[in-house]
Amino acid sequence: MALAQSDRLDSPPPDVPSPVTLFPLSHAQIDGIQKDFGQPTKRSFSMDLGPKFIELQALYLEKRQDSAAPTAALTDPSNAKWGSYFDLLAITSGFGGKLIGEGELAYSTLGYAALPDQQPIMSRLGLRGSWGKTNYGLQYRSFGNGFVCMCGPKVDHARDERQLWGEYDFGLFRLRGSLGESWENNSETNNLSLTRTASTYFNLSKPSWSALLSSSYALSGQGQEPSQQSLTFTNALSIAYRPTGFLTMEPGLSLRQEWDQSTGLKTDTPSAGVALVCSPYRDLQFAGRASYARGLSEDPLKEISSVNTAATLNWKIGKSFLGEQFLTFQVEYKNELQTNSINKSQPNLTGLIHMEDGRLLKNVGSKD
Repeated sequence: MALAQSDRLDSPPPDVPSPVTLFPLSHAQIDGIQKDFGQPTKRSFSMDLGPKFIELQALYLEKRQDSAAPTAALTDPSNAKWGSYFDLLAITSGFGGKLIGEGELAYSTLGYAALPDQQPIMSRLGLRGSWGKTNYGLQYRSFGNGFVCMCGPKVDHARDERQLWGEYDFGLFRLRGSLGESWENNSETNNLSLTRTASTYFNLSKPSWSALLSSSYALSGQGQEPSQQSLTFTNALSIAYRPTGFLTMEPGLSLRQEWDQSTGLKTDTPSAGVALVCSPYRDLQFAGRASYARGLSEDPLKEISSVNTAATLNWKIGKSFLGEQFLTFQVEYKNELQTNSINKSQPNLTGLIHMEDGRLLKNVGSKD
């Protein structure tokens, strides 16, 4: 057994930013920085079968989820549920690294009870490689309903995904393109939804700043009928500026346009935001973000404005037999206002204190 390294970051980025995330590119990068600052300790096993032929990696971990019952004591062990995560990965390479094959099988509940009709299993097959300044790859993934990802979300409905991507480094900038397709089967209604995506990423990087321009297209709906589908274009610009080695500022803009094929109505959602990451000391890090989005639609029900802010303080407090430990303080504020809605939405303010080894996981304040 050995301590595993941090999670791999070589998988292609998501094609279409989630409509719930107001400022997807910056917020995703801040979350990644936070995870790199304090990676959880994992136990893994690695074995090579033959020189450069095949490598097997196994990973197992457990995670506790506290009960959500409001009257239960947070420290009561009977309220905690333990879930497991097991992952088996096989990697083989050939042609001097120009083509690498991967096969992966994972089982995950991570504190959520699996129902009898659920199959919390993920399988993946992929090929990737590089040739000179060109990177390329394709992969197929299948998620069973009930599977809980390492990043937290639980898969409610069975889903299959496939993706093809390529990237070329021009020296001054990098250009990346991808095509994807996904199917999701709703277990409650037995409806099959299909989403096709295409995206382009333009990345310009300098020592003290970088810029990312992305454009994506998505066609989604129930089945193949055009009347049941919606068409979405998303364009985003994100700039990261590093005036010093411990400070990063990242403003960004995005515009999402959606056409409902059944009604013919269009919705424009411009959004703007700014993110900040500061590490004045080696064991201390501050991350903050704020964003605003406004839905401008021909459909009155989609006239929605949203505000999202968050501040996080990460503190490395030392090492123990469990590995590196850190303490996280987080405060988040959300407010969503629907202009033509009878029901007036209320702002949401939450606070969180989190300790890495799972001994302390406590909501310190919540107001709806």
